[in-house]
Amino acid sequence: MPGHKKYDVFMDGGCAFCQWARARVEPFDTDERLNFLDYNDPTVAGQTPFSREELDREIHVRAPDGAWHAGFAAWVELLRAMPFLKWLGALLGTSMFHNSGPKLYRWVARNRHRLPGSPPACRTHPAPTSPDAAGRPGRAA
Repeated sequence: MPGHKKYDVFMDGGCAFCQWARARVEPFDTDERLNFLDYNDPTVAGQTPFSREELDREIHVRAPDGAWHAGFAAWVELLRAMPFLKWLGALLGTSMFHNSGPKLYRWVARNRHRLPGSPPACRTHPAPTSPDAAGRPGRAA
């Protein structure tokens, strides 16, 4: 819808899973509010306050108000921006999912190449077999 500001979605444009996820989300972006950016471009990566390692670890979204969201919180923001999925973003943003949502995100990120219909692991960035020391997955999802 004209007049709505965009959400900048920073993703790995060379990652088959990231492309797969984007293809599943874009049909629901009927107001064209999502702006997908490939952080492999140094100019794009330079727009973020995050290191390459942080960008690789999980999805990052810059909301129209300039606020940054990562991982599960980023997906909640994206869902809220899409008319048909706004209800799901509202539900996942409740306190009921405050603890379980990020855990579910990390599980999906670790197992993303085992999900039905998902693409195989990237050759340059294989799927992690376990989370890092902080319990985070190794790649954006």
